[in-house]
Amino acid sequence: MTAPQYPVATGKGLADALRMLAPRWPGILVATAALCLWAGASLAGPIAIGYAIDHGLRDKDTTALTQAAVAFGAIAFAAYLFQGLSTYAVSAVGQGFVRDLRVRLFTHLQRLSMSFYDRENSGRLIARMTADMVAINEVLNSAFAMLVQALLLLVGTIVILFILSWQLSLVSLAVIPPLVIATAVFRVYSARAYDAVRDRIADVLVHMQETFAGMRVVQAYAREQHNMERFGEINEANYEANLWTTRLSAMYIPFTEWLGGAAVALILYFGGRGVFGETVSVGTIAAFILYLGFIFFPIQQLAQVYDQIQSGSAALNKVFGLMAEKPSIAEPAMPMALVRPVRGRIELEHVSFAYNRDVEVLHNVDLVIEPGQRVALVGATGAGKSTVARLVMRFYDPTAGRVLLDGVDLRNLTSEDHRRAVTMLPQEGFLFSGTIEENLLFGRPDATPADARRACEELGIDTFMASLPDGYQTLVSYRGSRLSAGEKQLVSLARAFLADPPVLILDEATSNVDPGTEALVELALRRLLTGRTTILVAHRLSTAEQADRVLVVEGGKVVEDGPHAELVALGGYYAALYSQWASSQNSAPPGAAS
Repeated sequence: MTAPQYPVATGKGLADALRMLAPRWPGILVATAALCLWAGASLAGPIAIGYAIDHGLRDKDTTALTQAAVAFGAIAFAAYLFQGLSTYAVSAVGQGFVRDLRVRLFTHLQRLSMSFYDRENSGRLIARMTADMVAINEVLNSAFAMLVQALLLLVGTIVILFILSWQLSLVSLAVIPPLVIATAVFRVYSARAYDAVRDRIADVLVHMQETFAGMRVVQAYAREQHNMERFGEINEANYEANLWTTRLSAMYIPFTEWLGGAAVALILYFGGRGVFGETVSVGTIAAFILYLGFIFFPIQQLAQVYDQIQSGSAALNKVFGLMAEKPSIAEPAMPMALVRPVRGRIELEHVSFAYNRDVEVLHNVDLVIEPGQRVALVGATGAGKSTVARLVMRFYDPTAGRVLLDGVDLRNLTSEDHRRAVTMLPQEGFLFSGTIEENLLFGRPDATPADARRACEELGIDTFMASLPDGYQTLVSYRGSRLSAGEKQLVSLARAFLADPPVLILDEATSNVDPGTEALVELALRRLLTGRTTILVAHRLSTAEQADRVLVVEGGKVVEDGPHAELVALGGYYAALYSQWASSQNSAPPGAAS
């Protein structure tokens, strides 16, 4: 499903949330009406009790007593009905809001550019989607209704008290100023405390995610104790942050209860002694004491839900702050279309690039890759060869110059149009949880299971697929952990072949392949590359040997360009690299990976 269209997030949590809630005004109207009717029915109860005392019990009038009892029963039943309706209406609005917010956030995160993920931790993003959503859900589905109920009771009670006796009202409300002051102080400190709690929860999730994802490294280096100690420190900070909120509540909530008791004592003293004359009856005093519960219970309720409200407010700010992030790769205002079929001609015109503005990785690179050409990018780590591939993939835009596909600047293509034409195959075959067939169809959703099988047959890996426990319906877990590196790469190759991109970028797709599947992967790869423009980021020079053309990248520039044999004969930088690599292969022990 897709979320409804909403205005762009500004990063101001409450304002953005109100804009998202605006289309839900019918449900909000029903919920508000039900809450108001519930409050009215609840506020009528003490009046019926006061009437029963003054006219039924004091005057020994059984008719008045019966009328009061019937009225109170009808009021209680109405309160029951309206509370049920309000609970359902509020929950329907709140659950719908959280559902759409989660979809909207997930959609937004997928649209953010790779530069965002270079600096952001995935554990923190998961915290936004889990812990923060829970906090928002609690506010909308319980705390919000309690807040509105409390405010309605509070305002309604004050009005009724002044109608019954303005003198006793002034006496009982004398405790309100210290309550307001205490609430204001509590609000300031609790806002800071709950913002800290959200950050500490995110820290816990980040550390857990990193530890579990890197468990092989943790155990390989026997760093379990270190990670446990580090987690203990992070968890302790989370504990302290939560304890801070508890200390604040422990001071504030008992104080409000003490003020409620003080107000009852004042009513009993002044009302019971008849200080204000006979205008205050026994029934009025009883109603006053009951109504004081309607003042201080809502205030205590406000204090209790204030924790949730502050937590939810902090969560809203963090979620909408994340949604206010702008993709660094913008969609064109007036996109251009590629001429079909796409030929796959790649051009870099005076391209320079820096991941940050201080250090430039590529310097004024000019490059043309002809359609169907197989080009290997070779160079030392950090030379800029992977950056060239990322610019062609448009994970980033050049800081200067242009990257063109069939003569069209990539900035003028929609991401969908560009990604249909250019696909990247990473060094490690990444699979999603699901079946092999679902993973194959991931790159081309309009394809059929028969198309997927046909693609595997053309690549020569259909027999391998059939040999899996359940064939194409074999389930794989997160990242395909049930398969070997070579088997995962075979599925990735078939997925790319089914997508049929005119331009393919490979980041040394065979470097992590196990010997058992290496020959099958090499065969499938040769068939995959046939007839496509291919950019090979070569970490092993055996890959460069198979390319039509080798580009040697050094210091952010293309320093050598030509077929493998010519560059070796030239005796330059590539020849030295190749000689060094060949010597290392000759001296490697038998069975070592090349």
